[in-house]
Amino acid sequence: MIFMISLNDLNLDKEAKVIKVKANENIKNRFLDIGLIPGTIIKPVLISPGKDMVAYMIKGAVIAIRKEDTENIMVEEL
Repeated sequence: MIFMISLNDLNLDKEAKVIKVKANENIKNRFLDIGLIPGTIIKPVLISPGKDMVAYMIKGAVIAIRKEDTENIMVEEL
C-alpha cells in the first residue's frame, strides 16, 4: 500500500518518490521539462526566507518550485 502525501508536506532533507502530478497543462509541462515525473526521486534541500519557494534536488539538479505548485504533486516518502 502506498501512503501518499503532498510534496508540500515533505520535510527538509527527506527523500520521496513522485507518484502523481496533478496540475494544469502549463505547469505540468514545466515539471516534465525538469524531469519531475512519476518515479522520480526528489528531496527538498532549501527553503526560501519567505517560505514561498523550496529548492529541490531532482536528478542531480537543484530546482526551486513555488509552494502553491507543490501542493498538487503527490509523493511517497522513502
